[in-house]
Order: sequence, then structure tokens, then C-alpha cells
Amino acid sequence: MTDARPTVIIAATLDTKGAEVAFVRREFERRGVGVTVIDCGILGEPGTRADFTRSDVARAGGGDIAALRAARDRANAIPAMIRGLEAILRDLQGRGRVAGYFGLGGGTNAALASAAFAQLPFGVPKMLVSTVACGNTRPFIGMKDVMLVHSVVDILGLNAFLEDVLVRSVTAFCALVGVAPAMTRGAGRPCIGMTTFGSTTEGAMIAHERLVGDYDVLSFHARGIGGEAMEAFVREGRIQAVLDLTTTEVADELVGGICSAGPGRLSAAVEAGVPQVVLPGAIDMVNFGPPATVPARFKGRTFTSHTPHATLLRTTADENVAIAEFIAAKLNRARGPVAVVLPMRGFSAYDIEGGPFFDPVADAAFCTTLVAKLVPAIQVERVDAHINDRAVIDRATALLTGMISSSNRLEAP
Repeated sequence: MTDARPTVIIAATLDTKGAEVAFVRREFERRGVGVTVIDCGILGEPGTRADFTRSDVARAGGGDIAALRAARDRANAIPAMIRGLEAILRDLQGRGRVAGYFGLGGGTNAALASAAFAQLPFGVPKMLVSTVACGNTRPFIGMKDVMLVHSVVDILGLNAFLEDVLVRSVTAFCALVGVAPAMTRGAGRPCIGMTTFGSTTEGAMIAHERLVGDYDVLSFHARGIGGEAMEAFVREGRIQAVLDLTTTEVADELVGGICSAGPGRLSAAVEAGVPQVVLPGAIDMVNFGPPATVPARFKGRTFTSHTPHATLLRTTADENVAIAEFIAAKLNRARGPVAVVLPMRGFSAYDIEGGPFFDPVADAAFCTTLVAKLVPAIQVERVDAHINDRAVIDRATALLTGMISSSNRLEAP
């Protein structure tokens, strides 16, 4: 490989997807876009040429292709090839050789694409053409900015329908590759990350109104992936301050809902030392799918329906104590300025007087525990208003902008 220009990367098992990869490569090259093909197949013979052979991939992953083939142990072979693909991609990305990643195939090739997506930064074009696009896609795309195309038919032999899907996908991907990356920050302005949710939308809109103009504001939908993405953006230096207006993902992590962002939630900002204000929105709820999907152990609890596809469970006082302890443990490790704003009249649109989740006792358990567990250096302000009221949001944004103004580290890159 002597050409140093960035190319579109295609990694696939060429023993099963050789003809399809060859077709896609021709379509890219016909449009003047270079392609680098990486063969991650193991058993059969490759159906088209590769720029990185399966031997190259196995070696990069610390293995030997002959040994992998002889063992015929798919459970160990696939992870070894994925490690090799990751190593090759890291090297190519580090040398500026990746214009984008184009994945195609079924479960195995979608797993290869998933590993590739995780290696590539936000903004690098990523696409997956697969039948898995109609199912649970979280294991494949994670938090990354991936375009999914449902192939409808399996990618198993070329036919007129599949060729049409692939041609359209390649055409779209060429357009993505041809667009220069646009930074989400405004010129010289710090970027603030803000978490939002349906039941805190009103407050988020007020916050956006207050902050936009002086700052770029990135809103993250706190459904698990949203929180994970914000944490990743902080670690990558894309975000210089945080307004954590919706910490409901902590409730899901501790109680067992479907919108957990994992145990690492609330870690990035404290570790990076960026200014943050925590306004613990929607800690009164745990998220599930349709009513039939709610685990039986929650029978008899208080529920409400957000949509036909979203059932919300009201947290108890004991659960709110655990949520408060989790948040306090994270914030107590903060290396930078941090403050907490507590809305004393409710934490979500449902937790309001007359609402289905209004429970002053459970809310008080959260507030009392959080204040008791936080170190004295962390500023806590109680506001006698609801989380979506302007008084609460005005105070939270004023605290954050004050932190930004007094910090000499907050130069936007």
C-alpha cells in the first residue's frame, strides 16, 4: 500500500462475502473513491483480493491464521480477528489513512463493523448495510455516529435487489466522505454538554435559550447511550463544561431499567476537572418498554405510561437514597468546580403536585441523603420550584457560567 491518501475501509469475511465486497469496491472506485479491504475470514478461501490478508489480521491480533484454521474454534477465532482488525485500524487512523468505514453483512460482519466503529472518532463517516439494522442495534453501533441501512434481504449472493441497495448505499457514503468535517463548536466558543429527557424537556429548552450564543450547547438524550456519549465527548475534549440536567440513567443502573449508561456515568467530568452543575432530573423514574416487558418483581409499584413503548416506574425512598449515594460518591472525586441544584418541588414533569409520581417523601429522602454524603466543598443550592421552572434553570445556568468565567482552563480548542 504505497498510496498515502485516506481510503474507505471495508473489513469482511471474504470467504463468505467476497463477491459482495468486490462489487462494493468497484462501485466506490468507479466514483473515484479509494478502498482498503481487510480480510477477516478464517476457514474458506477468500472470494476477492485483500489489501490486508487474513494472515495480516491474525498476526496483528497476536495469533496465527494457520493455527486458528486448524483449531476450527469459532469462539476463539473471531475475537482474535477482531483484535487484529482493531490494531490495523488504530495504525491506519493514526497515520491519517481512514476516510470512513463501510460495513456489510450479517451478524459476524456486523460484529466486525462494531469493533471498527468503536475505534474511529466521531465525525469519521461510518455505515453498516445489514439485516441487523431492523433489530436491537445498540450492540453494533454503541454510542457512535453510524448510518444504518436495512438490506432487507440477506447479504448472501448478489441479485438485482441487493445490488440496488448496495449502489444506493455506496452513493450515499461517497457523499458523506466528500463532506469536510464540521466541528460542533462555534468559533472560539466553549462547548457545554447537557443531558435531557422527555420529562425535563421544558427545563432543557430554557437552559438552551440561556446558554446558546455565548456557548455551543450539545444536548444528550439520557437514554443510556446519550449519557455514555456525553461521557465520551468530555474525555475526548469536545465538551468543556457540563450541565447534567437529567441523571435518570443512574436510577436505571441501580434499579434495573433499560436506560442505564453503566456504572461509569458521572465519571468523566469529575476526572477531567471540567466545570459541572448537576441538576438531578428524572431521578424519580426508572424506564422500561411496553407494559408487558416490565419485570414481575415490580408488580404492585406505581407506573405511568410515557408512550405506548415507554413505561415509567416511580422510584421509592430507599431507591432514591441509593441514587443519591451513587451521585455523591462520584461528585466527591471532582477535580474541578462542581455544584448541585435541588428543585424542591419535583424532579420531572411527572413528579409535580397532582402528577402520578408526586412523592415528597421519596424526594426528601434523595435530597437529605445527597446533602449528607457530599463533601462540604461542593456547593448545594435548594430552589423552591419545580425542575422545569425558570427559577431553577436560571440558577443552574448562572452557577455554570460563573464557573466558566472564573476558569482559565476553559479555552475552546
